[in-house]
Amino acid sequence: MRILLALLLSAPAAALAVPMTLDDALALAAHQNRSLAVAREDRAAAAADAYGSYSGVLPRLDVSARFGRSFLGGTTQVRVVPVTDPATGNIVGFEQQSVATPASDFADYDLGATLRQPIFDGFANTSRIAAARLRERAADRGVDERSLAVAFDVTNRFYELVKAQESLRVFEETARRDQELVTRAEALFAAGRGPRSDVVQAQLSLQNDLIQVETQRARIAQAQSAVAVATGQDATMDIEAVPPAELSGAGAAAQGEPPPVDVLLTRARERRPLLAAQVELARAAGRDVTTARAGYWPTLAAQASYSRAGQELFGSDGVFGDPTRQYSANAGLVLSWNVFSGRETSAGVQRASSSERRARLELEQATLDVSAELANARANVIAQQRAARLAADAVAQAELGERLARERWEAGATTQLEVRDATLRLTQARLTFVSARIDHAVARADLSRAAGGVTE
Repeated sequence: MRILLALLLSAPAAALAVPMTLDDALALAAHQNRSLAVAREDRAAAAADAYGSYSGVLPRLDVSARFGRSFLGGTTQVRVVPVTDPATGNIVGFEQQSVATPASDFADYDLGATLRQPIFDGFANTSRIAAARLRERAADRGVDERSLAVAFDVTNRFYELVKAQESLRVFEETARRDQELVTRAEALFAAGRGPRSDVVQAQLSLQNDLIQVETQRARIAQAQSAVAVATGQDATMDIEAVPPAELSGAGAAAQGEPPPVDVLLTRARERRPLLAAQVELARAAGRDVTTARAGYWPTLAAQASYSRAGQELFGSDGVFGDPTRQYSANAGLVLSWNVFSGRETSAGVQRASSSERRARLELEQATLDVSAELANARANVIAQQRAARLAADAVAQAELGERLARERWEAGATTQLEVRDATLRLTQARLTFVSARIDHAVARADLSRAAGGVTE
């Protein structure tokens, strides 16, 4: 039994786990988390849209060329021609003549360029540019919001791994204590001072402890896999979470309560990326309304074109010949006004206005959601902080009770059952303390995420 206990409790030391702090995990996730990478790609797409939105105000130059051959089929045409008097030259009548044109084919080349510069379009393109830039900024805030979410997810998974490791240490300590109980019961039985049943009961309790140790190791493996996936690593990576300094010593008991909800909400309005993104999207929707209303205005543009066509490709009269010969060019201002478009413009304005109202409602709803998140997260921090303090006191009481029970048992003043009960209460108190401390740390991380940053 002692050999088996030594093997089971020494197994973690043989594993080649990679030590990882919370800062390490956050740094890895910042570079390798897939959902964060997707958010960055969305931002890149928004930046491309903003870059392309200037096309409506910049000049446009189109160059075209055609190299081909034209084929004309044979035709017969009837023409009416005048009949003249040979002597006087006067027209004395008309007659019909059939003229046959044989089939033919010839080279056909064309080269042209058109330059167009918009001058006025009812502010449609300037509004498109503004809306695209606003959506680009919203995408930037979206990356920041995703970064907050990923950081909290990594923090939560990391602390779950810490909790699993700390719980394993509690179970291993309990197994060592029960091993001491088995040794003591065997010695008392050998000396004739204790019954055989105490030895059996002590061994059974130790077996249950070893089962809990192995079960907890499986939970550690699952927690390691969750941390590895969140940080973009191989799911089979063996990680040893290094507990943050805030979990040592007084921990939660030394930290004060977070600020009131109204103060946190004021900070969130300034720093929470989600709210900033919704503000930008609402402003962009307002610009879309201006773009839609541009359909009521006339458009004005300057346009110039130059083209050459012919049956020769090169030479003085060829398409690629002297540019001052055999060309057609024009320049002028082009004014167009769609006076009535079958209500299409009006419908577009109505849709854009509806989208703007929806964006503002979404901003209001996001503000309410953030306020609720802050209230819930703050209440959870306070509750977990108080629970951690109570759990620390419970551990001290349980340690005292377990020590007194052992002393009474060794003095023959009580039974082994009382010692096992005291040991069980100590184990439960330590597990509760571990859970309370870590839950408090996770709750503070959640409050920080909801407020858009550090809440101190």
